[in-house]
Amino acid sequence: MPDGAAPADFFSSLRERAAAIAEACTRCGACFQACPMTVPAGIADADATATVGGIIDLITGGEGDAVARRWASVCNGSGACIPACPEGINTRFMVQLARGFARRLDGEDKVRRAGRDAYTGMARAARVISRLQLPPETAAALTQTRPEPGTATPDVVFYTGCNVAKTPHITLLMLVILDAVGIDYAVAGGTGNCCGVQQHKAGDFAAQGRMAFSAIENLASHGAPTVLSWCPSCLIQFTENTLPSYTAVHGTSPFAMAPVLPFLAERADALRKLMVHPVRRRVAIHERPAVPQIMQAVRTLLGLVPGLEIVEVPVPRIGVMSIHVVGLPDYKRALLEQEFATAKTLGADTLATVFHACHREVCTLGDASFEVLNFLELIGESMGLGHEDRYRRLKQLDDVDAIIAETAPLIAAHGLDLDTVRATLLAEFPSARR
Repeated sequence: MPDGAAPADFFSSLRERAAAIAEACTRCGACFQACPMTVPAGIADADATATVGGIIDLITGGEGDAVARRWASVCNGSGACIPACPEGINTRFMVQLARGFARRLDGEDKVRRAGRDAYTGMARAARVISRLQLPPETAAALTQTRPEPGTATPDVVFYTGCNVAKTPHITLLMLVILDAVGIDYAVAGGTGNCCGVQQHKAGDFAAQGRMAFSAIENLASHGAPTVLSWCPSCLIQFTENTLPSYTAVHGTSPFAMAPVLPFLAERADALRKLMVHPVRRRVAIHERPAVPQIMQAVRTLLGLVPGLEIVEVPVPRIGVMSIHVVGLPDYKRALLEQEFATAKTLGADTLATVFHACHREVCTLGDASFEVLNFLELIGESMGLGHEDRYRRLKQLDDVDAIIAETAPLIAAHGLDLDTVRATLLAEFPSARR
């Protein structure tokens, strides 16, 4: 490719970015040494320099080595490696790119099937589980792809992503809060605007590029200069992965993307005036470290709630969301048990989740003395606003037939196929009675 020429497509852009990383990386091993996953993955004693060399080999067309492939496979996106790099490389992107290239060693057909199956399962679950909780008009409004003709250009686009649809009370609370502080926004989301993370993880970079570039153009069609992301996984995929490649291919980025919660926290003065109801709780925050400014925003927002006290819980924090602690279920379970036990010992009466995937996992684990809520429910309570957590209700039923009976009117309203509903519920709630 001639000097200065733009890459022809997404995959070519990844190759170019990988080559630039390989040139900049000194193989010092600092990123490996900073990673919180090396100990639980059983590779902490490996040679850090050699392991990083294996990662570089993977992203430049080689096979790496067993330790490098293992490290890439357990990357949970916490981002502790990024500030450790003396060369300023985004090492999270580097390692996760290596994960995809490692999976490509299994062959194109297997990669395509894995990406397709992962996306299809995710899309079906998001679509069905949300429709068991929302009437058709509300579900459609939360998953809009492009604006209706003649729609005025908003100041910002609120991008929900895909999987938050399973816990729609979180999105609905976010919308009423944005309305309350006077934000001019449009909503975009749903599987038609997917960031392509499933294909990225599988190593199907061509499909990832097609999906992500389509989503970027859908989001850009609203005309707003800023897109605010709810989902941290989507935020990382777009800002670190696909938007830089889109810019490389097309010469420009059509919008800036940022997390929505810091945007909201910047309007603390307006919000404080609306929080008139005391919420007398001692709250432990279910923190995730991947995007630190989001966690700081959560603390700022909860700090506005009269009567609420934040309880600091000194436990290890890993992952973008709970679903990203992959391949190490015992370690994941031990961390969760440690967090609950420590929070209770320190006198917390509430665990406040932040992200939707974390909430789905732990929302039913509370009891009479220790409740699990999403932190937006606490904000809403102080503002006199609320939306029922119907996902929790479905999970608590713990019986597929009971869920189908309770949601029968919505199943009919959406014209859902009962066999699809049943299969989706069994996948979503594997412990439920059948």
